[in-house]
Amino acid sequence: MSIKSKLKHALTVSRDPRWWPFYLQRRFMQPQRRSWLAQQIARVRPPAGAFHRSDPLHLRHTTEIAEQGITHLPPPLSPSQCMELITYFSAKDVYDPYRTEIAPFKPQGQGRHSHSHVAHHYPEDIVQAPYLLALANDPAILSIVEKFLGCKPSLAYMATWWSYATSLGAQQAEFFHRDVDDWRFIKLFVYLTDVDAESGPHVYVSQSSQDPTLTTIRRFSDDEIAKNFKPEQIRVLTGKAGDAFLEDTFGIHKGQPVQRGQRLLFQAVYSMCALPYGPTKPVASHAEIQRKLPQLGLDPWVNRFYLEA
Repeated sequence: MSIKSKLKHALTVSRDPRWWPFYLQRRFMQPQRRSWLAQQIARVRPPAGAFHRSDPLHLRHTTEIAEQGITHLPPPLSPSQCMELITYFSAKDVYDPYRTEIAPFKPQGQGRHSHSHVAHHYPEDIVQAPYLLALANDPAILSIVEKFLGCKPSLAYMATWWSYATSLGAQQAEFFHRDVDDWRFIKLFVYLTDVDAESGPHVYVSQSSQDPTLTTIRRFSDDEIAKNFKPEQIRVLTGKAGDAFLEDTFGIHKGQPVQRGQRLLFQAVYSMCALPYGPTKPVASHAEIQRKLPQLGLDPWVNRFYLEA
């Protein structure tokens, strides 16, 4: 990063209080210490319980997250709904977050740089997309999330992005790493396209979220992971369009580089604090969304970063 870029970022951090807890919590990387501190934060947040469930499926999911760091959900979207979303997003502009000098382009258009391995959609388009806001607010999912967080969750970030094959091989998050987004947070992933071994499957090291091994904030090589974890812990998550999983991404993970085709994925991040990469202000009106989707009982706290009261 150049001196000019560092100064610009320092100014952004000084003016945006979302960055302050973000950088503070990154100084505490030992899982047990982070867990204790997260419990203290949870005490000053709205309490868990609004989405409480006690059925066997809920218990299985919460147990798997506590023990493994990941749980697979029943597919929340049908193949036809995924096709509808592919059609919707194919007509929307995307941007390369790592090459900000490139103008927005269509996902299958000519404007993409040959080295662009990902292209993200804008938050306004994600909120207005079919199914996704409702999916992120599914009470069955929120019941698992609030149990994990220990408080009522905040939907702090939603992302939909395409992944592409390039000649550069692995880039950025296609190397193993830990996410260090908040004191405690969890992410919902939904494949919107079929994902096989060649189209960028997600890879997760189960049980690593509570393991003090490799807790520095950096990228890890495949060899480092192989030396420090058992082969059966390294889970390559192929799946069909509509498949979904909840994951504690403080655990070690990566996205495999796409070798063939394109991958479209939806992600929702649930946290305790505001995240600096989330929207700077709500992108839609709560009343407007409720008029469009009256069947949704959207919780104002959960949706406060995306929907204006």
